[in-house]
Amino acid sequence: MRRGVLVFVIAGVFSFVAWSFRDPEMVTGTLERLSPRVVLALLLVLSANEAIKAIRWAWYLRAAQLPLCFRDSITSYLAAQAASALPGGSILSARLAEEHAKGRIGLRHTAPPLIAQGIGDVYAVALLALIGIAASPQPNAQLVAPVAALTLALLLVAVARSERAGTALVDVLQRWRLTRRLIPAEEDARRTLVALLNGRALIPGTMTSIASSLCAVAILIMLANALTVRGLAPLEGLYVHGMSMLAHLFLPVPNGFGTTEISLVGLLNWIGIGFGRATAIAITYRALGIGFRSLIGLAVLLLRYHHLIQLRAPARPVPTPLLDVASEASD
Repeated sequence: MRRGVLVFVIAGVFSFVAWSFRDPEMVTGTLERLSPRVVLALLLVLSANEAIKAIRWAWYLRAAQLPLCFRDSITSYLAAQAASALPGGSILSARLAEEHAKGRIGLRHTAPPLIAQGIGDVYAVALLALIGIAASPQPNAQLVAPVAALTLALLLVAVARSERAGTALVDVLQRWRLTRRLIPAEEDARRTLVALLNGRALIPGTMTSIASSLCAVAILIMLANALTVRGLAPLEGLYVHGMSMLAHLFLPVPNGFGTTEISLVGLLNWIGIGFGRATAIAITYRALGIGFRSLIGLAVLLLRYHHLIQLRAPARPVPTPLLDVASEASD
């Protein structure tokens, strides 16, 4: 892996983490109001959430039958969280997984698990949103959003598994000389993706996505209960998290910047939390997530993959031995 890419990632992470704390007075003021017990509980849930996500990534790599051990799969995910604040930063986990294979596999094999993981995430948040809307006093018209998300995810799975769609894509690539070289990579990627888009791979992956979402719901509930008198009920937490994540996944904003905070503020205010407190909860929730993931990712990246960012000393010219110089002079 090119060292310049990782150096750029680290620099970008610090920039985006600083951006996430762009209102430090609100974040620090909110954190100061939390008791040490709540802070400890938040750290434990954040750690559990990252562990669940790492296991989910390892599961998809295993389901793709890639030659990677469990430890390498886990660390490739955790280290990639250093770039989680960057748009498209999740591709770093696929790139680090490729690094462990030592040339046996390429990005065309490690990228399809990201697609399958994204589809499982859509299933998970849509199901949670459905439960939250149906079990809480929310307008039934809001059911359109999670139902549409589930329908779109099912349609994507059907298209990806379709032989006709794969053949059509190959025919398109064969039309131009520049794209013909992509056909072998496309076939490998599609073969790996088809192996992941079945019940044996998607159901366990979706279950881990649900567990991860429940951790996020728990964080929202703890923040709301600690900062407001009204608090947040569990079913309301499912509704708020599910709908905000659907906005995060489907609105065309890189990495969901702004959409997550705005949707959280709007949904929390919709269920009865004041605008000011809702804003504090949303910004603190986002800042805690980005900051915690980035710190964990940087720690694993520097400890586990430090050899990828070490600067090599330039090669020095080897001096000619004196004996050879003397022999050349005598000649």
